[in-house]
Amino acid sequence: MRHLLILNPNTDPTLTQTLLTRARALLPANIVVSGTTAPFGARYIACRASLTIAAHASLDAFAQARNLIAPDTTVLIACFGDPGLAALQEIADCPVTGMARASLEACRAKGGRTGILTGGDAWKPMIEELVVTEGFSASVAGVSTIPVSGEHAGQQRAATLQALTHAARHLIEHTHADRILIAGAGLAGLSSELARHLPVPVHCSLEESLLHIARIPLQTTKTSEQPLITTGLSAALANLLRHPT
Repeated sequence: MRHLLILNPNTDPTLTQTLLTRARALLPANIVVSGTTAPFGARYIACRASLTIAAHASLDAFAQARNLIAPDTTVLIACFGDPGLAALQEIADCPVTGMARASLEACRAKGGRTGILTGGDAWKPMIEELVVTEGFSASVAGVSTIPVSGEHAGQQRAATLQALTHAARHLIEHTHADRILIAGAGLAGLSSELARHLPVPVHCSLEESLLHIARIPLQTTKTSEQPLITTGLSAALANLLRHPT
């Protein structure tokens, strides 16, 4: 039996439940799925400030859930910005990946080049930087956004789908993307509807992340053994950093 912890770095618990429902419906029965929600930060990450805060919140959420994590657990940070991924990999004693890294690795394995599409204009430069720093430049055709963020996509579903379709077509025509990856926790579940209007395959970053984790057992990459004396952190995170082993 394997375990997956979906760590939602947004503070919206309803989103966490939505992600859990989608994951349980998609993954095989031998993978037990649980979730945890960031204890502080933005309700929905939509800018650099909220992404930076979410990195701290991801570490804190993991530290608070650590005693409940089974030995064979993999952690998925459920945000396409992968906030806190490298830091959490440094201190966690179990495999950790992020929605961006896992879904982009899955798309790269399919061959060709991927066009990334998400909600919220502030995400475009942030994702472009992530693509470069994580080594996906050769497999990513380009990044496009629509003004409405993933947080409000469900409230304006028809308008969101129309905007996504227009942006995706522009991305395909101008970057010659072989596929579209709908990025972000708030846009999970829209890929099948969008695919009906486009000439290339459309993938969901949540679904691709989950399938990637199910196919490829991840390795622990913990490197931190140096205890830290800290000030002002939650008791759980301070204790984890003080006793990294």
